[in-house]
Amino acid sequence: MLRDKLVRIGAPLWADRFASAWFQAEFIGEKNLDLLKKQNAMLVMNHTAFFALEMYLLGSRLLSRNPSLEFHTLVWKGFTEGAAGKWFRGLGCETASVVKGREILKMGKSVIIMPEGVGATDVRHRLNHFHTGYLRMLAEKNVPIIPIGFYGVDQAMPWLIAHNKFLQEKIMAPVDPNFDFLLFPKVPILRPTKIVFAIGEPIHIPEHALDKEQQIQFWNTVIKNKISALMTDAERHRAKSINASKLNRWWHKTVEGKISWLNQPKK
Repeated sequence: MLRDKLVRIGAPLWADRFASAWFQAEFIGEKNLDLLKKQNAMLVMNHTAFFALEMYLLGSRLLSRNPSLEFHTLVWKGFTEGAAGKWFRGLGCETASVVKGREILKMGKSVIIMPEGVGATDVRHRLNHFHTGYLRMLAEKNVPIIPIGFYGVDQAMPWLIAHNKFLQEKIMAPVDPNFDFLLFPKVPILRPTKIVFAIGEPIHIPEHALDKEQQIQFWNTVIKNKISALMTDAERHRAKSINASKLNRWWHKTVEGKISWLNQPKK
C-alpha cells in the first residue's frame, strides 16, 4: 500500500512538521488519542469542501505519532472509484458504507469518518446534517468514538461561490441534487493560515444502546453537539493564538482567505 511506503520513508513526520510551520497546526486535547495505543476506535470529525485538507493533516499527525497505527478512512465513492481512485485507496481510503465500516472494525482496525459526507460541501452551513451510518457500523463491534472538531481549513482553502443553472446540473447535481451553487477554489490555495484541531474525550456508548432507531438518533445528536462544541473550542483557541501576536494578527489579515459569494441564491 502506498501509505506503508510513505511511512517507511518518514513522509508523515515531515508532513506533520510542514503543517506545524505552514499552517501553525495545533492539536489540543491530543492525549485523547492515546486510546489508539490500546485498542481500535472510531474517529468522528466535521468536514469541509472537496479536498479534505483536514484528513491529510490528521492522518499525518496520527502516523507521525504511531507509524504502525492501522486505520482506514471512509469516503465518498467519487474519490475511491473516480480518476484518482488508486491514490485514495493507496492512502487507506475505502468507499463509505455500513458494511465496510463493520468489516474494518471487526478486523481490529480503526476508522475515520466524517458523517456530513458530501453535504459538507454546503458552505452555507457551519455544520451540516449528520448521517447515522457511522453508528450503525457499531452493531457488531462497539468501539469508543473519539470526537474531533477543527477550525481554519476554510481560511487556508477559501471558496468562491457562484450560480449557473446549467453548470449546477452538470457538475454539482451528480454529487448531490440539493446543491444549487458552484464551488471554485480561490487562488492562492493552501494559504499559510492557522488550523486548530480539538480532540475530545472518547465516548463509550453502552452495549445495546443503539438497538432502536430512537436510540441511534439520540446518540447521533449527542455526538454532533459534541463535535460542534469542539469546533467552537478550536475556533476560540485559534483566535486567541493569532491575537496574542501583533505580527500574527497582521499576517492573518494579509493572507487569510474568506468564502465569497458572487451572488446570493434566490429565496
